[in-house]
Amino acid sequence: MILSLGQFVFNVDTMTFAEIQRSRSWSYGSNSIAQGRDQHQFTGAGEETITIPFMIYQSHGFGNRQSIDDLSEMADSGSGYVLIDGSGYIYGVFAITSLDETRSHITNSGVARKIDGTMKLMRVDDDRIQTDKVVESTPTAQAV
Repeated sequence: MILSLGQFVFNVDTMTFAEIQRSRSWSYGSNSIAQGRDQHQFTGAGEETITIPFMIYQSHGFGNRQSIDDLSEMADSGSGYVLIDGSGYIYGVFAITSLDETRSHITNSGVARKIDGTMKLMRVDDDRIQTDKVVESTPTAQAV
């Protein structure tokens, strides 16, 4: 497994890719003051998006055209899915916002032998998923 989005597993049989582009931002509020620079206050995490350029070259054993339809059905649901890579790193919960595809190497019957595309994901969970974090309990003082 290279990557998993919910129950959809990216591998050589479904959809392959060579890179993941991740963009994160943080928000700050601004307040103007007299005769000075604006003051800024951190207001929280902003948008987080992931872009995955992919390739399907089914006749050469890379991917399956059906994978695009499977991901489209997931996007149609409007649901968020946990994104996790093969090493176990959890990115968070993401929804599919777009799937772009370019079909090329068209055969005489009109079938594309190669499909290049881009899938864009947007993080939709409010709280960061905590992994490998042990909550230590502290002993409480007893009343005398």
